[in-house]
Amino acid sequence: MKKTILFLLIVAMFALVACNSETESKNTDTTELVPLEVDLTISPNEMNPGDEVTFLAVVTQGDETVEDADEVQFEIRQNANGESEFLDGEHQSNGEYTAVKTFDSEGIYSVTAHVTARSMHTMPTVEVVIGNPEVADELEGETTDTNEHHHHGSGDIAIDFPLEAEYIKGKQSTVQVSFEESNVLLTDARVRFEIWKDGADKHEFIDASETDEGVYQSEYTFAESGTYHVQVHLEKGDIHEHLEKSTTVK
Repeated sequence: MKKTILFLLIVAMFALVACNSETESKNTDTTELVPLEVDLTISPNEMNPGDEVTFLAVVTQGDETVEDADEVQFEIRQNANGESEFLDGEHQSNGEYTAVKTFDSEGIYSVTAHVTARSMHTMPTVEVVIGNPEVADELEGETTDTNEHHHHGSGDIAIDFPLEAEYIKGKQSTVQVSFEESNVLLTDARVRFEIWKDGADKHEFIDASETDEGVYQSEYTFAESGTYHVQVHLEKGDIHEHLEKSTTVK
């Protein structure tokens, strides 16, 4: 009897050591998230109405060029009227995505490259001058040097939104997103998830809680099977951003 008890104690000790080793291995097996980098340039340097202008976004992740971006769109907005036009970026090579536009009128324009790739989103913005507009009228009194206007920029807001490709109907699921502003975690923001089934008119808005610095999440239960759309909304001060993704519920 004593031998049996001793044998069981030894087995239990070995099992405990193995469990602890496995836990430590899991805890040390972490992968650091490498953010997307988008280098946005516009050419030529001097532009006039009627000129063909090329927008170029070079997308990288660490030392790797990104050839599989889900979406690259260039948003062009004239500062004076706020109306936007969207152009799809065409993939070339070496992580390069381009679009071409001819501007009809003089003005100061904001150009934003909306890049979604590998469950992340970033949107660098630059300003360009077409012709010789009245800078004071365009910027409502802000001081601007038109000879050194920004034709080159990097992302301000980066969104990491790893929405699962598939969820289970009736099971509570966690929806999570994180934000960075100029490579710094964006904290104390108002974040909401807008969720709706494909083809439905009803949209649900779920407030997210900040569970860690720059990380926001909510719990949600998908009631039906089908395709769902989930759009995250970020608001903080003058920052208003959003990103939409789709998922399948079975």
